[in-house]
Amino acid sequence: MQYIFTFGRNPELSLLELKIFLNSRNIKFKLIDFTELAAVLELPELNFKTIINKLGGTLKIAKIIDKNEEFYSGANKKINYAISVYSDTDVSELRSLVKKQMKLYKLKAMQKNSQRPLPFLSPKEVINFKLLEEGFELIVFEKYFGKTIAVYNPKEIERRDLDRPKQRPKHMISIRLAKILINLSGAVEDSVLLDPFCGYGILLQEAMLMGINVFGVDKSYDCVNASEINIRWLKKKYNVKKKSKIVRGDSKELSKFIRKVDYAATEPYMGPLMKKLPTHGDAIKILRELEPMYLGVLKELSKVVRKKIVIIAPRFRLYSGKRLSLDFDKLLKASKLKPMRGMPLIYTAPKSKMDREIWILSK
Repeated sequence: MQYIFTFGRNPELSLLELKIFLNSRNIKFKLIDFTELAAVLELPELNFKTIINKLGGTLKIAKIIDKNEEFYSGANKKINYAISVYSDTDVSELRSLVKKQMKLYKLKAMQKNSQRPLPFLSPKEVINFKLLEEGFELIVFEKYFGKTIAVYNPKEIERRDLDRPKQRPKHMISIRLAKILINLSGAVEDSVLLDPFCGYGILLQEAMLMGINVFGVDKSYDCVNASEINIRWLKKKYNVKKKSKIVRGDSKELSKFIRKVDYAATEPYMGPLMKKLPTHGDAIKILRELEPMYLGVLKELSKVVRKKIVIIAPRFRLYSGKRLSLDFDKLLKASKLKPMRGMPLIYTAPKSKMDREIWILSK
């Protein structure tokens, strides 16, 4: 069977996340088509509602169907529907076909359009219109045509962020990015994942929700305490049974208190918060201060991680349009780690004063 996966603002990163997620679980797939908005994959039938909750970069999943199939088979006679278009495909024929089918089955159907200047609905709009439960959404991508079967739920993510007892908004990794890092590492259910800069434990919590055991390290008493509180809350609220251990320590000395873990994924300290783009001199100064920390941590990760390491490094944007980043090749040579081909991948966020380089490493 073939499925359409739609992506967010970092499509190459999202596609790689999806590929590694499937490969690490021995799920056979074939990539049929890919653009900056979506991809078509050939896959066995899976629990896609569960899978989309584990992915950070996938927004919707649609099953490719024949245009003669029923678009709606529920009991309601009054429904909402949408046609989301992810290419330049002409959909006038499809719109006529939908109207004919609604008339045939005596359904009163109202088409919903995005409130944004885009030809497709956002996940939040799909959820607000209750299209998966009380209607349907059709997705058109190039020559492919499908019906949405799973959608990323931003409301649940927002709830988890707001309900978490310990908060530090400007210093915490986003849930979306945390999921991406976990999946890029290849971590699977019942394995052990290390975050050597765990902070308030966001990445650890997302890993536990995915069925992964976690080990967190931070040199701050406040962070260790907050992380433990947040994890206790998560275990109770979501009935999570996975193991967790948080220790206070310097991540440049990991091998002193960790024997072995399967995987590591982390966003380290990347310099002070910036209210504006840095000057060339400021960026150089920050990078020089960060280099010893990164080198020490990479050397230690090479000792304690059995399989893959995913780590973020800063890439500063300057007013001139130039970018400055760490000499990561030098760091990898010194730590005897090897990057996956094509590294680094760049993760951008609209309000951030820097880009993030994502490195996937192995021994």
